[in-house]
Amino acid sequence: MKTAAVVTVTNGKRPWELSNCVASIKAQTYPCTHYILCDDDFKAFVELKRLNPEVKISFWDGRIGGRGYAGQRWLAAAPQLVTEDVTFFCNDDDWYEPNHVESIMAKIEDGNDWAHSFRRINDEEGNFMCLDNCEALGEAAQIWNMPGHHFVDWCMWGMKTDLLKQIAIILNRPDPQADRHFYNAAREVFPKFEATGQHTFNFRLGGTCGVKREYFDMGNLEMLRRFNGKLPWIKHE
Repeated sequence: MKTAAVVTVTNGKRPWELSNCVASIKAQTYPCTHYILCDDDFKAFVELKRLNPEVKISFWDGRIGGRGYAGQRWLAAAPQLVTEDVTFFCNDDDWYEPNHVESIMAKIEDGNDWAHSFRRINDEEGNFMCLDNCEALGEAAQIWNMPGHHFVDWCMWGMKTDLLKQIAIILNRPDPQADRHFYNAAREVFPKFEATGQHTFNFRLGGTCGVKREYFDMGNLEMLRRFNGKLPWIKHE
């Protein structure tokens, strides 16, 4: 049985969101180790560690972000630090459905080098709004309003750690679209991957994300039109 690590990068500024993220990792149906890589205020993590002693917290006494960077430096370094077979990422304001890790690990156990889920879109308070069936679909379909472009959020996939080590440096760039560059590289260098067909990653709007619900409403309607009301990547969930 392969082991799994989930890595979260945070500065702890929104502890209620981080707590929700931690709870979702703890609730996974597949056992996994949760690593939290943090900078800024260490005191903010003392209570989190007390309540969640199983979480592994590493603190950098300095600022990782700024000048276009958010958590990219930590994400690029993460596969060099963890010891598990497969590595996942989860932003501190996002969260997983309980079967997220299990469904991806099943695809990797089937022989894939990595695998990804699809996304659920939530408002800033964490309320479910809609499924993302128009943007982050990997090879299932191009982005609805960007012909020829495909995309997978870096929190949607799990990848064999030894392989991730080889290309993680691509994440270390001051670019809000670093995950898009990473996806394009990963699908070329490690083409043996697959989607789970399930929407098990929860993405929260707001914060640094300027996209509004209307974008997904319009995109989902357009994709239903293109595929005559039957989206081929949808599986029973």
